[in-house]
Parts: sequence; C-alpha cells; structure tokens
Amino acid sequence: MIMKGESWFCKLAVFLVRVWFAIMFKVEIKGKEHIPAEGNAIICCNHYSNYDPFAAAIYLDRLPHYIGKKELFKYKIVAWALNEVGVFPIDRKAAMDMKAVKTGLKILKDGKILGIFAEGKRVKEGEEVDAKGGVALFAMKGNANVIPCAISGKYKFRNKITVEYGEPLTLEEFRGQKLTTEVMAQITEVVMGKVEEMKVKE
Repeated sequence: MIMKGESWFCKLAVFLVRVWFAIMFKVEIKGKEHIPAEGNAIICCNHYSNYDPFAAAIYLDRLPHYIGKKELFKYKIVAWALNEVGVFPIDRKAAMDMKAVKTGLKILKDGKILGIFAEGKRVKEGEEVDAKGGVALFAMKGNANVIPCAISGKYKFRNKITVEYGEPLTLEEFRGQKLTTEVMAQITEVVMGKVEEMKVKE
C-alpha cells in the first residue's frame, strides 16, 4: 500500500525504490503493526548503510520524516527531492541546531512520524559510537512514543535484510522529569538497548 496524502513524486519515488529493493534484496518486515495508523511517533533505527533510511520507510503506509545532514541540500534539485519525501536538514557541526529541532517538534505536533538514527551517522561493523540525545529530546518535548527499529543483514545482492519494528516505548518513567543530560542519556540507552536486542544475530 502506497502512502496516503503524499505527493506524486513521493509515491513514485517509493514505488521505484521498492522495485529496486525487490530486485536486489530479500526483505523481511516484522512488527509493522506497531506503527500507529494515525498520530505521532518516533521511529529510531540503527544505522550502518546508506540504504537504511529506505529500508525503514518504504514498506510503511506512512512515510517517516527524516533528518538529513545539510550537505545533502547543497544542490537545488536534490534539496527539492528531499523536501518532497519529507527530509529536512540539520547542521551536524552545531552543538544544537534549533531550526532542525523546531522542525522536528512541529512534525510531531502535527501528528506525523519522525525518523531518527540515534548514532547520528553510519556505524561500521565493530565500531562503537555513543548515540546522541536527539531521540530523547524529541520524545519528551514532542510527547511521542518511540518505536525501536532494528535493521539486520548485509546489503549484498539477494541477501536477506530484516527490518523489525518493536512495540512502542512510552518512556513514562522519564516523563515529568527535568530533561538533563543524564536523563537524556538514560532514555537513549533504553531505546538503543531495545534496538540492539532486536537485531538478528548472525
């Protein structure tokens, strides 16, 4: 099922990427029922390939709005295409890009889905990267549940790729607390711990 209410370009892009994935990989989707039919939510995934944003989004009935590094928006035609599919820029060199934060919070306020890669960049196999606090900030300030998403498998021709969406994390134990650096770190640890737990072990 193609997303409702999306632009013609968005629907075409999703269709073409689905065809490409069908040719290249064997994709298994689990837990799709955990994505709400309406209302806001945050999908938080692990990230090790440029294919990940597509894998986590194209099989859903609602397209997540992703945060992309501002360098991707350098060329007008690319910026236009990214805007059409709901991607908005962030300055990763800034300690806190308030414009990106406000955009993300508005997306959640409008009852849409925000997609986040908590590590903030692709993480190579065996590499250890501390996840950033963005998912905690958006979950608390945007009053949204977090849906952990684990992507497993190597993107090689006809390899199996598993995309699993977990049960929404309400994070109720953290709501109402002052959002300190420590609390944000605890929230991020809970979310990413669940993502790690869901990965298919090879």
